[in-house]
Amino acid sequence: MSCVNIRGCRIGEGRPKVILPIVERTEAAILEKAVQFSTLPADCVEWRADWFEGFQSPAAIARCIQKLRVALRDKLLLVTFRTKAEGGEQALSHPEYLAFLRLILDTDCADLLDIEFFTAGADLPKLVEQAHSAGVAVVCSSHDFAKTPPRAELVCRMVQMQQAGADLPKLAVMPQCRTDVLELLAATAEMADLHPETPVITMSMGALGAVSRLAGEAFGSAMTFANPGQASAPGQVSLDIVNEVLDALHL
Repeated sequence: MSCVNIRGCRIGEGRPKVILPIVERTEAAILEKAVQFSTLPADCVEWRADWFEGFQSPAAIARCIQKLRVALRDKLLLVTFRTKAEGGEQALSHPEYLAFLRLILDTDCADLLDIEFFTAGADLPKLVEQAHSAGVAVVCSSHDFAKTPPRAELVCRMVQMQQAGADLPKLAVMPQCRTDVLELLAATAEMADLHPETPVITMSMGALGAVSRLAGEAFGSAMTFANPGQASAPGQVSLDIVNEVLDALHL
């Protein structure tokens, strides 16, 4: 599997990289979390901007992310606006979503930018190109909070993300039974074995899928989200447990 090297953090090599989500409403609370997270044993912090009370103000977003970049010190910063349709807090029109992504690129503060596969639609390749021109890696994401599509569909979706130029295809799906978790893990392994052009990030959500967040490395998932006290998605495991299990499995 290939590797994405961002400021010396080699995503896709060795131990899966750990992401901590910030899901606070105010700038003050966001920055307080950032200072706290800057000292924790994790590789990357995700700012979920759809939780931010100032999400409709470009000036407020730009001011917050600039302060956030400073507060996080050497942690990687992943910026995400999770739309309502994909399980997020807010709905944006297509032009509003594109404007948000371009605003983040213009700030020159993000290391990684989440671009939703279905929300971006036909604009995805152009958006990826713009991100790369700005020196930002792209996490192309797709979320299904109702079900787990068949393995072939999961693989097809991630391959299309690769073909659009994404650095890190990401899937998060909801299992309805134990075999759904196996479908997600099998799709992950197929990507690692047959489509290793990029690392991938995959997870099966909820309590049933928690094993995928802990044992993803064995199947080819390069990053995982940990709960630092407030989860941003169902089934996130606490940071201490994630690190303990990842260390044990990686050895």
